[in-house]
Amino acid sequence: MLSLVAIAVAVYIVYHYSKDLPDYSQLANYHPPSVTRIYSRDGKLIEEYAVEHRVFVPIGSIPHSLIEAFIAAEDKNFFTHPGVDIFGIIRAAITNISNMLQHRRVEGGSTITQQVVKNFLLTPERSLERKIKEAILSYMISQTFTKEQILELYLNQLYLGHSAYGVAAAAQSYFNKSVEELNLSESALLAGLPKAPSAFNPEKNYARAKERRDYVISRMLEDGYITQASALEAIASPITLVKRDRTETVTAGYYAEKVRDEAVQIFGKEDFYKGGLTIITALDTKIQACAEQALRHGIREYDRKHGFHGKITNINLEHWQTALAKMEKPPSLLEYELAVVLEVSDKHAKIGLQNSKISTIPLTEMQWTGSNLKSAKSLLNKGDVIIVEAIKNNHELYGLRQIPLVNGGIIVLNPTTGEVLASLGGYDFSTSKFDRATQALRQPGSLSKTFVYLAALENNVQPNKIFTDGPIEINQGVGMPSWRPKNYKGDFLGEVTMRTGLEKSRNLVTVRVAQTVGLNKVAEIIKRFGINNEPKKVYSMVLGSIETTLEKMTIAYAIIANSGKKVVPKYIALIKDRNGKVIYRNNTEKCEGCTIQHLQDSIPPIIISQEPRLITDEASAYQITSMLTGVVERGTAGKAKKLGKIIAGKTGTTNDSLDTWFIGFTPRIVVGTYVGYDTPKTLGRTATGSSVALPIFIHFMENAYTDIPTLAFKVPESIRLVNIDQRTGLPMTNTGSITEAFKIHDIINELPDFPIEDNDVFHNLPTKDQSQEIY
Repeated sequence: MLSLVAIAVAVYIVYHYSKDLPDYSQLANYHPPSVTRIYSRDGKLIEEYAVEHRVFVPIGSIPHSLIEAFIAAEDKNFFTHPGVDIFGIIRAAITNISNMLQHRRVEGGSTITQQVVKNFLLTPERSLERKIKEAILSYMISQTFTKEQILELYLNQLYLGHSAYGVAAAAQSYFNKSVEELNLSESALLAGLPKAPSAFNPEKNYARAKERRDYVISRMLEDGYITQASALEAIASPITLVKRDRTETVTAGYYAEKVRDEAVQIFGKEDFYKGGLTIITALDTKIQACAEQALRHGIREYDRKHGFHGKITNINLEHWQTALAKMEKPPSLLEYELAVVLEVSDKHAKIGLQNSKISTIPLTEMQWTGSNLKSAKSLLNKGDVIIVEAIKNNHELYGLRQIPLVNGGIIVLNPTTGEVLASLGGYDFSTSKFDRATQALRQPGSLSKTFVYLAALENNVQPNKIFTDGPIEINQGVGMPSWRPKNYKGDFLGEVTMRTGLEKSRNLVTVRVAQTVGLNKVAEIIKRFGINNEPKKVYSMVLGSIETTLEKMTIAYAIIANSGKKVVPKYIALIKDRNGKVIYRNNTEKCEGCTIQHLQDSIPPIIISQEPRLITDEASAYQITSMLTGVVERGTAGKAKKLGKIIAGKTGTTNDSLDTWFIGFTPRIVVGTYVGYDTPKTLGRTATGSSVALPIFIHFMENAYTDIPTLAFKVPESIRLVNIDQRTGLPMTNTGSITEAFKIHDIINELPDFPIEDNDVFHNLPTKDQSQEIY
């Protein structure tokens, strides 16, 4: 009778608590939130994004030794019990009686299946009702799912400390290994963590972590998973944690943020942060490192030329080690260090570092602060806290340094594919997330002149046409003062060719070229090249009084380098889902009707770019390229000649030197650089694109492209090259001539032997501005 009553009670309990159980069938399609990772094109990790730091691993990829370690530690009879281990519950109950008598923590008798139910389907509350529902669901799940499926859910879901969810993330976090690479000792350590991840964290509690690990190893021996020799060897081994190898990563915070934003636009926040995506970018780690080095070096060099900012503070030297060690490091310190001046003489300063090391700054490493610096005593005092850097090749000595106040950006891309090989939107991403390469709207100054001259070339103005470099006055309309633009130095060259006007960046020639083609056409080409969507039609526009970004300007020049074909910046190369299937690809083939759908709805199709359309004709693109190579050979970017390569480019300086630019390109790459204060103010009376931005480009090229052979720009069939006199623009064969590029149908009458071919797609456009607007 007692047995029947017990059975009846049990049946009633099961019936009563089974009425409102959660739907466990959802586990069959469950995908745990996983980390999305962004990689460079050569496989270096750039950044990780996740709600829970997890890497999903199929059960077939988890080694048996790791599975056995968890079963030995958590659920000895996992493969034999029906979801609930009756003998385990009885054993736990007996143990808990002893624990309560000794005032110890009560242990549970939950199986791995019950832990899956608790983590996925029920709340973590401690109550009899929850335990009954947990047991019922565990039994039902065991009848529906295989043991392998249950293990896959468990090993990918559980929290193992160190901000790691699942065994794969934990293996990387603790040992910088994949799960396949874990040895017996490491597997046992991970298996011992679910009970209390914080208490058994080897970084905080080494002794307790080792005791727990050794217990798991002994359980594995007892259950017959390992030999005694293997157990003894593993127990004798120390716990060795390994941080992620920095050589496997690349620092590119601005680039990663751009990719994150683009991926969120495609898939949405939910899929991006939980979908476990693998995003392969176009970033080249070597080029990125060279770009970062070049930008920071250029910014620092400019900043040093404009004086010493002074000490950070002054402290009492009685306990300087303690005071300096407690001092918070200033933003953007990067590889620099804090130091305090202990003694000062004429020839050097004795300093103490935050690690209590004593060193010296020689006077030669302070002279950048002033050309007439004769003594360190006139610059520093005892107790001054300053910024220093160990001198390369001699770490016994240090140099005086400072954190720059100016900022800037650099972007490098392939003009043929649009792949953004490197991008840096500022001096230090950790201090300022604002991207000066893609977000900062600034005036491009003389960079815009290129497109004034290109508009003229499109409209059949020949590159050897003579213009006057002399005073000009333009009526701006009723009630407005006349506009009298000036050249940078206020001088005049007289009669010059259009080419010379661009090479020397002559403002007055540029204005006259704009008058020839009309502001409508200049505004149209600025809009067509994506520089500014609504350029204001005023003559100051032709000298750069429009707003744009470094990215947009660099893309505009990339179109020229790409023979006039449209260039779309590509940061993302392809994206894979959590199972490794490619769900997005970015290349140059056609894909009709491609659309993006959310991951949870269906697998998105591969997305492929359309063929680039023509932005300007090939002949005009080559002509302006030829003129821009002259900017390097004979003009404002002459410093770049030292590179010994065929380079086209243009400097840019705004009024009052608020912004300085240089964009240079070869057939292989386009590099855009920019320097300016975040809150616009003058960089100095002598600051120009040539003196501030161009050195960054040169520094980059010297490190990134030294070993790459130079390549000439391809001459289109519609172009004929003619030797001319640069001064007069007339044909000549004598020494000192330059090679000019003419469209074949524009060949001047003095050269009648050249065939006339009509290849200019813009030849029907009017050559005069037909508008009646008053500028």
